[in-house]
Amino acid sequence: RYGDGDKMDETTHMSINAVLEEHARQIEALVAANRALEEKHQAQVEQQQAQVDEVKAECREKYESLERRCGVLEARCGSLERSIQVLKKDVDWTYKAPDIPRSHWIEQGHDEEYADNMERFLYEIKFEAEYIRNESGDHYCSECLNNKNAPTIILHDDALLPHFKEFANAIQVTTSDIEIAIENIELNPSALGILFPSMEGKASDFWMGSILFSAENVAECYEIIAASIRNHHTLRWLAWVDNRISSDKQAELLIESIIDNRSINTLTLNNCFNQSDINGCRALATLLTCGRPFVALSFSRNSLSGIEDVAAALATNPQLETLRIGDNQLSDSDAGLIAEALKQNTNLQELCLLGNNSITSAGFEKIRSTIYDPSSLNAVESCNHTCYVDHMDVEGNDYGMTPRQRRNQKLYKLLSTRHLDGSNARHLNGELGEDKYT
Repeated sequence: RYGDGDKMDETTHMSINAVLEEHARQIEALVAANRALEEKHQAQVEQQQAQVDEVKAECREKYESLERRCGVLEARCGSLERSIQVLKKDVDWTYKAPDIPRSHWIEQGHDEEYADNMERFLYEIKFEAEYIRNESGDHYCSECLNNKNAPTIILHDDALLPHFKEFANAIQVTTSDIEIAIENIELNPSALGILFPSMEGKASDFWMGSILFSAENVAECYEIIAASIRNHHTLRWLAWVDNRISSDKQAELLIESIIDNRSINTLTLNNCFNQSDINGCRALATLLTCGRPFVALSFSRNSLSGIEDVAAALATNPQLETLRIGDNQLSDSDAGLIAEALKQNTNLQELCLLGNNSITSAGFEKIRSTIYDPSSLNAVESCNHTCYVDHMDVEGNDYGMTPRQRRNQKLYKLLSTRHLDGSNARHLNGELGEDKYT
């Protein structure tokens, strides 16, 4: 039997337990309150961080926009300054480049045919320089540096530099919108340094084809060209054709300058990347994922194959209307990748694949089923109705149609085909539910 002392000890023990339990409840309440405060605080921190990130993004976007505008203004100021310098010197302008006698070319070891071509070339430079100086118009297409149909390439000669200068000065002071084509000519840094700055802010379309760069000058030439492309704020279409890019570094320099130029919307890079150590797929994927909108990209004759990166980029739905990748080395596997990318892409309006002889009928069937899959109404609805694929005979793949017209034509084709064999009701019941069309 417990004595009075034992009863007191038991009462005291119970009182202590009650106090401890109360303290425990208070501690738990404090811990819960603290946790709630921490969660609230963390939520506030995250909300504030999100607001800060949003403000940073807006500031970054405004900064980049201002930076682009400043770049355009600097380019325009540079162009105006060059124009002023030309006008100061040419108050009473006449063509001052010295004549180059025919004997000069023969003494350089060239034949009579080459000399004939040079006489024509120099005449056309003088004619265009005088025409641009004396005639005013909204638009002019310059062909004097286009040696495309000549029997041989025009090699660099310092005697040509004064004539290039006369042509460049004429371009510099014109108010016309200019298209310029340069082809089948050797250009070294001195010639590029004369011609390219004058075109900045003047030319809207620029074609460079079959240009020769000497091995010792090629790096400097690409640096001059890339710098000029970056500053060329009026350039809309750039064509770089049959100019073999000799290293990935040069390819990156060219692609980066194109991306930095915010005005180019149409780009043709044909027969440039088909060297064994140059990655054309990487260049194309970089352009597709750079965030720049393009009307058209042409990458024909570049030996493209194994286009996983390109297909993945295309699947991200870049702002691109036309992609030309014909005359490459695409395979059935590549065709499958393209088909999967088209399922995700709703911006591309035209895809040109003509000339990829390694794609068999099985590969084209993968793309065809992405354009038109008659297995069910849902399958037709899920097809790509935006993109026209060249030279592919498939329902709804007509050039110039709207996505809605393509979709309607495919649905009509499916339903009319089923009607011929009397299976519409059966298919519709299976697709939409029983007893709806019995």
